[in-house]
Amino acid sequence: MGLHARRAGRLQGDLYFYRVDGDLRGRVDKIDTGVCPLYLLTGEYDFSCTPEDTMRTAAAIGGATVTIMERLGHFPMSENPEQFRRYFAPVLGRILKRSTSTKQGEHA
Repeated sequence: MGLHARRAGRLQGDLYFYRVDGDLRGRVDKIDTGVCPLYLLTGEYDFSCTPEDTMRTAAAIGGATVTIMERLGHFPMSENPEQFRRYFAPVLGRILKRSTSTKQGEHA
């Protein structure tokens, strides 16, 4: 069976999903960041999802937060874990704070 062969209930492959099934262009404006906050982190050297791609996507999603991570590429957690942690930890902190305040009955 080839990578792109369709079978019920089976994922065709990462690249097919990435380029076809997972293509959200034209639909990202429906993301409600009031319900589900969106944090976009992109490495400045990412050639697969460039900072320009990320900025363009964020512009279509009201309330999206963008961070361009300096000195990192597409796999920042492997390339430079310490540098990645500097960007990722604050995002996790914001998510935790929001989830904690939501559990206490407050609105985010």
